[in-house]
This record gives sequence, C-alpha cells and structure tokens, in this order.
Amino acid sequence: MTSISNLSADEIFEQWLRHCAVSDRRPISEEDADAYRYIWSTWKRFLDGERGQGSEPPVHWADVTPPFVVTFIQSGIRSRKTGEVVSAITKRRYWRVLVRVYDHAVDKGVIPENPVSSVADRDKPPIENPLGAILSPRVWDRCIQMLDEPIDPEIAQREIAVRNRALLRVLFELGLTPAELRGLLVQAFVDKSGQQDASIKVDGESYTRVRELLISEHTRQGIVEWLRVKASSPAHAASEILFSGKTGKVLTDEQLLNLVRAFLLKACASVGEAPPLRLGPQIVRNTLLVRLLREGVHQDEVVLRAGLKNAKGLLHLREHLPEGPRLKLAGATKRKDDEPVEPEVRPLLRA
Repeated sequence: MTSISNLSADEIFEQWLRHCAVSDRRPISEEDADAYRYIWSTWKRFLDGERGQGSEPPVHWADVTPPFVVTFIQSGIRSRKTGEVVSAITKRRYWRVLVRVYDHAVDKGVIPENPVSSVADRDKPPIENPLGAILSPRVWDRCIQMLDEPIDPEIAQREIAVRNRALLRVLFELGLTPAELRGLLVQAFVDKSGQQDASIKVDGESYTRVRELLISEHTRQGIVEWLRVKASSPAHAASEILFSGKTGKVLTDEQLLNLVRAFLLKACASVGEAPPLRLGPQIVRNTLLVRLLREGVHQDEVVLRAGLKNAKGLLHLREHLPEGPRLKLAGATKRKDDEPVEPEVRPLLRA
C-alpha cells in the first residue's frame, strides 16, 4: 500500500519541532524538545509494529485511523516501572502531542485530516485539571538532584544560572505563588550567618499577612551566592528585587514560567517521563503542598505555609491524598463559616 505522504515519521516530527521553535506562542527550545521526542519515539515504535505481545506489520504515520490511535492510547504506552499502571494524565499528554503534530501536517497539506482529533469523545483521555496537577515522585526527586549539581564555571551567563538555582531552591522548598516569588525583596532574606536558621519573610497574596518561612542551609547558601554575584553585576546591584531580571527589574510572569518550565522539562526528559500538560511554578507549589500533607504535617500548618485563608484553598489537591488526609480535608471544608486559620507568632517549620 502506498502512503499518502512520502515524509517519514521522523521528518514530519522534526518539521513540526522547527515550526514550534519559531512560534510566537511558547516556542519549543532544543532542550525542551527531548521530552517531546520521547513521546514521539513511543508512537514510532507502535507504528513500526511493536504492538501487543509480538511484532505486527508496520503502519505509516500518515495512514493511521482513529481506531488505531485509540489502541495506542489504551495499550501502546508503557510505564517505565514494571507493573505500574499508566495514568489517564499521561495518556492525555501523549494524545495532545499527537494532536499537535498531526494538526501541523494538515496545516501544511501533507494529510487531508487529523485522525487523532477524529477520535470519538468517549475514547479521548480525560482532560487534566491544571489547578490540581502535581509532579510524579521520580520527577520531583530528579529536580532536587539537579538543584544539588554544581554549576559549570565556564557556562555562558553564569550569573543567571546562579540566580535561577537560588530561585528554584526557594520555589521547591517554600512553594510560593508566582507573584510572591517574583516580588521578593532582598530584605525579605533574613540571614543569621549560620548561627540560627535563616528565613524568608513573605508579604504577598496572603491572608496571614507577612509570614516567615524557615529555609534549609542549602537554600541559604544558594541565596548568599546569588547575592554576591548580584552585588558585582551593574544590572542587578542597584535592584531591591531579590531575584531580579537581566535589567534589574521584576521578572515577568512569562519569564518565570519559561525558567521553571525549562527546568521541569529537563527533569522529565532525564527520567524518561512525559511532561505534564501544564508546567510552571503552580505545579511545583501543588506538589510541595501534597507532599507536606502526605507526610503528616498538620493541615492548618500547610494552610499557613501556603498563605491560604483556610483549608478550602487545598480542596483542589484532594484527589492526590490518601484516605486519612483526604477525609480530614473534606471535614474541614464542610464548615459553614469561612474564617481564616489563625497564624502563630513563631516562624513556620520548613519541610
């Protein structure tokens, strides 16, 4: 059978990547592309005949049908952990990448219609709830490992790399909101020179007003290193913003999103996991809050750490909790009043 396209699966995918690299809407960098290549390589193996228990006849990428796509989504994606069930979220991520590549092929006139989009609604993976999305344990652990890796002294724009690592340490340790993280001032960092625990005072979108959060020694050292670099940089030295942008001004939402997104994509690619649909500071914050609740940190303590009014602000994370914490959260959110949790005077314990 002759295919309707002479382009190979690799050729159409790389063509799509090049198109996305110059796109005005969230361009895909070469570093980010690794995560997408992993998903496409899984699809390619399925096309090449690695289906079911044995080898089957190959199918050209341009000749697939909606039922073929459904079979791939239902049985062609394998977890890297033996015996682990592939989640609906992971299936949705794979499906979305296929939709985008085949949409590109349609736009370029390579194929007449998108067989992935033509899948019946009942067979499409359910839409991921971005508000409650979290990172997998393997990706989270890899992120922490990456933050502990030394920065190459010969790297281009080393000062930005030092800033980014300090910023990411604060994000992963404290789970601040994007606005809080971007708005931190230099004076928010309270350093006792190692004699006592250092902390960060957060004055942001918080019902608890200013809250003081203890930080680890690793994070303290990362901030101290960045402040030394910052003081010697003309663009940053005069800025009162702790994690200032290249011009000394506050990082924009887009700059922060791209910074965190690139880091998370690298972590996902290094452990061979498909990236979540929504990558940014919010998914890191969500993951930290879920980890605290799973580890038995009191619900009110988590509310205060997060700068929330009360436990209702955690409700979107309930699906990730085991029965005990989930029932406690459900009970707290059934209260008819909407009173805030009262903050304590002491600095809040770090995770």
